Amino acid sequence: MNTLRNNLLILGLVVVLLAVAVYLIFIRQPVSEATQLGLDLEGGVRVQLQGFKEDGSPVESQEMARAIEVIRDRVDSLGVAEPDIRQQGADEALVDIPGVTDPDQAVEVIGRTAQLGFYRVIASDAEQLPPDATQEEIRQTEDDLRESLRSSSDFEEGATKVLFENTPDPAGAGTVVAGYIVSQEPQMTGDAVSPNGANINFDQTGRREVSIQLTGEGGRQFGELTQEIVSQAIADGAPGTGQLAIVLDDQVQSAPVVQEPIPGGQVSINNQGLPEGLPEEEATNLVTVLNSGALPVNMEVLSVQTIGPTLGAESLRGGLSAALAGLAFVLLFLTVIYRALGIVASLALLIYGVLLWGIIVAVPITMTLPGIAGIVLSVGVAADANIVIFERIKEEIRKGKTARTAIRAGYEKGFRAVLDGNITTLITAVILFALASAQVRGFAVLLAIGVLLSMFTAIVVTRALLGILSARRFQLSPAMMGVTKRSLERAAEENAAADGARGGRPSRKGGRSGGKTGGRAGGAS
Repeated sequence: MNTLRNNLLILGLVVVLLAVAVYLIFIRQPVSEATQLGLDLEGGVRVQLQGFKEDGSPVESQEMARAIEVIRDRVDSLGVAEPDIRQQGADEALVDIPGVTDPDQAVEVIGRTAQLGFYRVIASDAEQLPPDATQEEIRQTEDDLRESLRSSSDFEEGATKVLFENTPDPAGAGTVVAGYIVSQEPQMTGDAVSPNGANINFDQTGRREVSIQLTGEGGRQFGELTQEIVSQAIADGAPGTGQLAIVLDDQVQSAPVVQEPIPGGQVSINNQGLPEGLPEEEATNLVTVLNSGALPVNMEVLSVQTIGPTLGAESLRGGLSAALAGLAFVLLFLTVIYRALGIVASLALLIYGVLLWGIIVAVPITMTLPGIAGIVLSVGVAADANIVIFERIKEEIRKGKTARTAIRAGYEKGFRAVLDGNITTLITAVILFALASAQVRGFAVLLAIGVLLSMFTAIVVTRALLGILSARRFQLSPAMMGVTKRSLERAAEENAAADGARGGRPSRKGGRSGGKTGGRAGGAS
């Protein structure tokens, strides 16, 4: 009775797990949204990048490895599923981003160097363009301002440089192009920014801005820099006119006037030329690149390939069709060869499928074509475990044992072989995960999860089901367990021959088989 009660408890646990899995898959959210799909199934963007340095020196492999980690942080901030980012050679990287609807934004975020610097403005000049000014006219204005500033006495070749800021006029009268002479190197860099210190805020007028929290040392440096700006303006006879240029990737983001020293550690980047301040997308991208850190090398986009969702949908249909066809064949094979045992194994495989999909949704795990292959392989592993054990059970039945005894002995003798095989598969999955690319890692993860789950369904669940079915009230016969009458007769003949070879002394197995070979087997497991 204790064994029967344990089997019923196991089945109760299975029912609870199935209910949770069904809730996660079908009820918590639509099935189409519950599963995350990779680039090969959902479509997306593939970007090829090449790193380079301004001085022309070669990019080292370690620098690209660091750049890839920064890019990974930025892509994660886009909220996409399982990006595949891998290094190619010493200076190239390939970025696969599934599910992206705005390729331009993705390229902007992952390719931006994000070198943040704070400069004291030495001199400046500006020109306002009409509202209908073209990009070519803006570039020409920048060239004119650059030539004018470089010819001034404030410019020193090799020690200073000219940077620009393009700001829409608040009154809508066009674009203000401003040029600034600053030192060649910044007085402060992005290292002064606190980790995840950039956030989107709004000023007193409701304009959107990006606020940057500095570190303790950064706050001290910022206080010294603003003090220097104020003192220099006083020395030049124009107090209250000194400017601080906040520069990102050699583009001036903001150049506020510093009227007094600012000892605090809070800096803001805004756009006073627009009523709403910084555009939302620009502010979001700016926060992303600042919080993820600067790229150690500059990045050039070599190619951008967009993979449409139609191609991904076709791949998904093909992969699922292959998986379902394989599952149907396995279920048919088990049922035909092992009869009642096969039906139990088929039920366990269906339970396995629902539980596995529930795990995929709950974690969540991004589905890719290699991942589907891992699932199909794990189904084969689960079926193989059942076959090993069922063959042991049939051997015990041929020896004349009852169904209850044969089932117990079959699981005891087959468990070690199943365990050894699954451990070998798990070791392979771990090696693949450690050494392979992201897509192959998806295969390894799903294979490992599938193998562990199959140990539960193929051994624990099927044993509980067969334990209940082998109770006396069900009376499992040898034929119902896939053991034919001919094989029973052959086993009896072999036992009799073995008894004769031992001098007519019947063995305990032989005597028992003669009396119970063709009879029904029962008992509670």
